[in-house]
Amino acid sequence: MKNILITFDSTNYAIQCEAVLKEKGIKGQIMPTPREITKSCGISIRVDYEEIENIKGLINDGKIKVKMLYSFGEERIFEPIL
Repeated sequence: MKNILITFDSTNYAIQCEAVLKEKGIKGQIMPTPREITKSCGISIRVDYEEIENIKGLINDGKIKVKMLYSFGEERIFEPIL
């Protein structure tokens, strides 16, 4: 199953994003940011890949501020998508 990992420049952006996702009914799970991706904010949010269009819409509408989006599966190979 494919997932999206949302990374942030700050913990505040991660917390704001979590609140927006809950408000929109999008299930997300906070997790530590893998060190191989970035050493900035230590908090990321994982969501199901099927939510990609909803996430992009929230970014484009300025509802959430992200550093990067990555797709990944069970093998945990992170591929940038934004």
